[in-house]
Amino acid sequence: MQQKLLGIRHDEVSEFERKSFKHEAGDYVELEWDIPADSKSTKKVYFDLLVKSYDISGEQMSGKTSSPWRTSQREAPDSIYLQPAEYIESDNDQILKLAHHIQRTYSDPEAQLRAAFLTPQQMIQYRRQSTRGALYAVSARQGDCTEYAALFVALARAMGFPARMTSEFLFTEHHTFSQPNHHAAEVYFNGHWVPVDANLALDPKFGYGFGSGAHSKIVLNRNSVWVWSNLWPRGTSKRPGSVDVDMQWKIYDMRRD
Repeated sequence: MQQKLLGIRHDEVSEFERKSFKHEAGDYVELEWDIPADSKSTKKVYFDLLVKSYDISGEQMSGKTSSPWRTSQREAPDSIYLQPAEYIESDNDQILKLAHHIQRTYSDPEAQLRAAFLTPQQMIQYRRQSTRGALYAVSARQGDCTEYAALFVALARAMGFPARMTSEFLFTEHHTFSQPNHHAAEVYFNGHWVPVDANLALDPKFGYGFGSGAHSKIVLNRNSVWVWSNLWPRGTSKRPGSVDVDMQWKIYDMRRD
């Protein structure tokens, strides 16, 4: 994997707890503190990450060797990563047709996945837009990073490979974000989750592709899990008044800052 969490630091709060999402989609933290009426409060949490370039190929891709940077697990992934989902229409006839064509053309599993990786690049004309998903990408032949990732994931699932989307911060130009600004994917192959970025692979300057990547993005979550804060504690949402939450993410690149 491209990143390793070294530690978490945070401002003083009443409660702080690290928890896990369902379906092995990653971890999140819960913070709790009191805010007096008609006042503002700011809390900061620092995630210390070691981010590096990677290239999973050859014996590593075949599973003969291992690397501490790769996300591995002893048991098979949750079956949810083989099922169709919103924006990942792996059971649709158009996507199944593409998947079956790949399987007929290539017998080697890695070759099948690499063909699925190339398919969005060959089919989709890049255009920024709202989230539409894999089926839209196949039908309209256009989309942005979300559609590139969704189509790869849909094809992988249709061929029987567990796969999932990732929400990421790409900090090649900007370092402050209100939400993730990029989507890519991961596919489970030979006991490991392999990073795949069909969209950024279009431009070699980014340095990302199938099982390879640079050090200019951070994965925030997987499987489109929800990561934002609740406005009110459970059971108090009907009280009068309002609470505004403004969450900002900032990347501190220690090589530059």
